[in-house]
Amino acid sequence: MTGDKGRLRRAVLIERMRAAEHRQAAAEAHRAEAVRQKLEQLSERTRTLSQLYALRDTARDGADLRGASMLGSHLHDLGATAARQAADARRTADDRLADLAVADRRLQKAGDSRRDLARAIGERSAKQEPAAARKTGTHLE
Repeated sequence: MTGDKGRLRRAVLIERMRAAEHRQAAAEAHRAEAVRQKLEQLSERTRTLSQLYALRDTARDGADLRGASMLGSHLHDLGATAARQAADARRTADDRLADLAVADRRLQKAGDSRRDLARAIGERSAKQEPAAARKTGTHLE
């Protein structure tokens, strides 16, 4: 019976470890998704500003026109960089979500394994016959 208790204790420990891995993967997936969302919003805002400055026609002289053109160009470059970073963050978030799915399957498998082991141990102990009682007393036949 001590072997069964040890196996069950090990199964419970494995399930706890899988639960901790699952929580860690969920936290990482959440952080990656938050970064992705912020970078996509930044990319969109920068692209919108770049378009607004490109359409703006309030230049009074060549220096104003050149300054607005440079600002629009810089905003466009920043928007392109932000879009690349957002794409990288999207891939990272997808990877973290895949890791979360793997951790979820591992946790599910560990829980199923522990329950199956507990059930098997319970059935085995129920099937065991009680030890035969010794005959005692002075009655001889």
